[in-house]
Amino acid sequence: MWSNTRMVVLTAICAALYAAILIPFKVVPLIPGITEFRPANAVPVVCSFLFGPAAAWGSAFGNLIGDFFGGLGPGTSSASGRTSSMPSCRTWCGRP
Repeated sequence: MWSNTRMVVLTAICAALYAAILIPFKVVPLIPGITEFRPANAVPVVCSFLFGPAAAWGSAFGNLIGDFFGGLGPGTSSASGRTSSMPSCRTWCGRP
């Protein structure tokens, strides 16, 4: 995937979109230090239908960028972005 320029660009676009939607809502924690309002979680699902595996990596990088703005803690993980886009990514790739 990383040797294909198009996929790298789509990964960067997904990461930028995810971070751009996530960062403004960092000021709205539901339970401070534990959970927050994250409308950006819709981005991986939509982008994975459009771009496939690039969305999974893009949402992981976007989540990491957003976590830097809100502070890193024990709940920091890029796995949440990747796992939310895997079902539709598998559909895009044609795998069950």
